[in-house]
Amino acid sequence: MDLTQAVLEHPYLVLGPFVLIEGPAATITAGTLVGAGAAAFWPIWLIVALAEVVGDSLLYLIGRSARRPWVASLLSRFKATALLDRLTGMSLPRLVITAKLVDVFALPAFVSAGLAGLPYPRFAAWVGAAAAVRGLVLIGLGALLGSQLSGLLALPGGIFLLTAAVAVPVAVFRLVIKRYHRRKVVRPMRILIGADTYAPHVNGASYFAQRLAVALTARHEVHVVAPSTDTRNHAGMSSDGVVEHRVRSLPVPGHPRFRFCPPLGLRAAARRILDEVQPDVVHVQSHFPLCRALVDAAHERGLFVIATNHFMPENLIHYLPIGNAGRTRAHNWAWRDAARVFAKADIVTAPTPYAATLAVVSGVSGPVLPISCGIDLTRFREQAPAAEFRSAYSLAHKPTITYVGRLDAEKNLDVVMRAFAVVRRSLDVQLLLVGTGSEDRTLRSLAGELGVAEHVTFTGFIPDEDLPSAYAASAVFVNAGTAELQSLVTLEAMASGRPVIGADAAALPHLVRDKETGYLFPPGDVVVLSERLLTVLGDPKHAEELGHRARAVAEEHDQTHTVSAFEQLYRMRPARESPAPAEVAA
Repeated sequence: MDLTQAVLEHPYLVLGPFVLIEGPAATITAGTLVGAGAAAFWPIWLIVALAEVVGDSLLYLIGRSARRPWVASLLSRFKATALLDRLTGMSLPRLVITAKLVDVFALPAFVSAGLAGLPYPRFAAWVGAAAAVRGLVLIGLGALLGSQLSGLLALPGGIFLLTAAVAVPVAVFRLVIKRYHRRKVVRPMRILIGADTYAPHVNGASYFAQRLAVALTARHEVHVVAPSTDTRNHAGMSSDGVVEHRVRSLPVPGHPRFRFCPPLGLRAAARRILDEVQPDVVHVQSHFPLCRALVDAAHERGLFVIATNHFMPENLIHYLPIGNAGRTRAHNWAWRDAARVFAKADIVTAPTPYAATLAVVSGVSGPVLPISCGIDLTRFREQAPAAEFRSAYSLAHKPTITYVGRLDAEKNLDVVMRAFAVVRRSLDVQLLLVGTGSEDRTLRSLAGELGVAEHVTFTGFIPDEDLPSAYAASAVFVNAGTAELQSLVTLEAMASGRPVIGADAAALPHLVRDKETGYLFPPGDVVVLSERLLTVLGDPKHAEELGHRARAVAEEHDQTHTVSAFEQLYRMRPARESPAPAEVAA
C-alpha cells in the first residue's frame, strides 16, 4: 500500500498531527480530500477545531507556567518578541482573531495570553470559536480546490501533488506576511535609566527600576546608572543583561542599608557616562543628586528626558526633629525642589492618577502622565505554593494577616499591631510581618506589651523569589500606610488573589475598592481596622470572592502594558518640541 492509499483510507488519523504542525496548509489540504470525495466534512472539521485548540492551549500553558526570562529566550529564538510587544496590549477577542487571521502571530499571541494570566476558560472559548469558524472557511476553500484537482489522486504519488498544489501558495503567502512584518519592526533603542535607589536597595522605586530595566532588555540595549555599594565608580553587565554604571556612594546616616551619591563630582560623572553611552533616551526615577546630575547633563546635550516621580515628602520629613511647622516648610520646599528638576524633563510620569495630580498641584509642570508601575502576573498568582514557606518560618496552619514591606514609621504598623491584638480576642489568627526597617524593635516591644508576641512572626528580609509564597500563606493583606503613590506590595497581594484592607489615604483607594477587592478604613483607626479584619477573616467564602476580584483588578496593571507604555514615550524622542500627549494608557 503506497502513502497516497494510506492517507486516503485513514485521513482522520493523520490529519490531527498535521494540523498541529502546520494549521492552515493542513486544513486546506484536508478540505481538498473532502472535495475529492475521500473524506467526510464534519469529522474533518471537528478534528481540525480540536487540534487547533490543543496546539493553542500548549502555547498558552508555556506562557502561564514559565518564568519570563525562559519564555523571552524562546520568543527571541523564534524572532517573536516584537510581535509579542504589539499583541500584549490587545483585548482577548482581538488577540485571538488576529492570530487566526494572520497565523504567524499565533506563537507570540497565545504565549502572551498565558503570560498575562488571562483566565483559561475564556481563552479556550475564544480559541475554540475562532478555530471552528476558520476551519469552516479553510475546509470550504480546500473543498473547492479538491473538486477541481481530484484527478491528481489517480496519479502515482497523487497525494503529494495535491498537497503541493495547496501548500506552495499558502507557504508563499506566509513568507510575504513575515517579510512585511519584519519591515515593520522598529530598530532597538539604547535606553539609559537613572536611579538614586537601586539593587540591593529594598523599596518600591528600586524594584520598579530593576523590573523595567530587565523587561526592556528583551528588545533594547539598556543601561542603568545607580549608586555603587562602595566608594568606587565601576561598570559591568548584570546577569539579566543590563549594563550597570555604578557611581561612588556613601551610606545614609542612620540607614546603612541605603546609600547616596554625594554631589561633589557627580555632574562630571554623569557627563562622562552619557558621552560614553550615547543613549536615545534618558529615563530618571527621581530628582535626587544622581538623577539630578543626569537630567542636567542630558539637558545640556539635547537628549530626550523622561522623569518618573516616586517621591512623597511624607516618606522622609517625619524623621526630621524640627516640629510640625518646620516639617510643613520642609514639605513645601521639597516639592519646589522636585519641580525645578522635573521642569527640565520632556515628559514627567507618576504611578497613579492620584500621584500625577499630587505632583501637578504641588508645582510640577504638567501634564504628568499616570503610568502604573505594573506587576509581573506570571510570578504572583492565586495558586502559588505555601507549604515550604510556612515550614521555613514556623507558621501555624491558621488564618494569617500579612504585611510586606519596610518596617518604618510612615507605614503605621503600630496601628496594625493594635488592631491584631483586638482581633485575637475573637479569632485564633496570627500576624506575619515580612521585611526590615527602623521600627523592628519598637514593633517587637509593642507585641510584647499587647500580649500577642507569640502570635507574631517577623521574617526579616526574604529573597524576592520567596514573596509569592508569603502572599500564598496569607488570608488577608493589610496596608496602613498613608504615603503611598501606588504600593507595589499591595498590587502583589492582589495579584496573588488576596483581599486587601488599606488605609483610605493617598493612592491606596485606586487599588483597594471598598467592599469589592477588600475594605478601606480611616487612617490610624484601630477599631475600624479590627472590624474590617473580623469581617474578612470570619467569612472565608467572602474573603475568597474579594480575592478573585482583587486579582482581576491587578490584571489591569500587567507589567507588559507598563513596558509598552514607556516604549511609546521613548519613541517620541524625535518630536522633542511637540507637546506631550494628554494620556498614555498603561
